[in-house]
Amino acid sequence: MLGPGARAELDEEAGLFVVESPSVPGSRVTASALIEARLPDGGLRQTTDPLLTRLLAQGQCRPYEIGDASAGGHLTDGLAVTEAPFHLVDASGRPHPRRFAFGVPTESVHWATAAGIRPGVNSVILQDSDAIARTLLALAPAAAVAPAAAAAPAVAAVASAPAQVPTPVRAASVGELTR
Repeated sequence: MLGPGARAELDEEAGLFVVESPSVPGSRVTASALIEARLPDGGLRQTTDPLLTRLLAQGQCRPYEIGDASAGGHLTDGLAVTEAPFHLVDASGRPHPRRFAFGVPTESVHWATAAGIRPGVNSVILQDSDAIARTLLALAPAAAVAPAAAAAPAVAAVASAPAQVPTPVRAASVGELTR
């Protein structure tokens, strides 16, 4: 654990990895083995995930904001959601009744979402998924999608597939139901 932005290079002459974080003075270390165990950046505004990119572009989701922007709040790169059961919040601040998100994309809202999931110890991520599942099971079936929607691009089909359960987009990340 070296700090943010850690970089690793191979010193071929010495046969060692050289690793350091530019953010932590004196963090330079060498090692004969390197285990890459970092989580990818979960930045909503930099994601290449087609579903999240489309939802953001269409104002159907927004980044989470700490504090009030008019009072100098901070716009994070996490996905804005409500309290449990974690409804997705649109650009206008309205929660969507059939869209949910949890896990890494909501990291700035709920910390340590990627921490180890351990059955039998009431892990936060399991509590979150249970809250979403209970809400989904209580929802009325979604209205059928018009035939024209079936011919839409694949991303649109994923985003609007008629279903009574969430369509998995990425494990433990984002679940989506039709309106």
